[in-house]
Amino acid sequence: MILGVIQRFPGGHWTNEGKTMKGINDTIKAFMQHYAEEFKDSEVLLVLEKESIESENEANSVLNFLDSMCKKVQEDMESGVVVLNQKVHTTDAEKVCDVVEDYIEGLGYEF
Repeated sequence: MILGVIQRFPGGHWTNEGKTMKGINDTIKAFMQHYAEEFKDSEVLLVLEKESIESENEANSVLNFLDSMCKKVQEDMESGVVVLNQKVHTTDAEKVCDVVEDYIEGLGYEF
């Protein structure tokens, strides 16, 4: 994952209308919800509740969350932690990151 300042790219969408997270698999959102609750990350929890990212600040918060989540998943995997009724693996976090980063790019943000 590449972290940095997010900016709208030229020709990107200037409105997020119709661009929600509703098309993202429920398991991916539940996985994010688990770690957002564990981190007590109110901004990511709000994004998940409304199922959309509506600002650059929210996009940056989600990307920073994904980075922290990946690090925690690595620790959890080594400890045999169960998330969503199965032992967690780094591939789970990688899939979440791929899907959510694609969503953010689809909104017109580059990072």
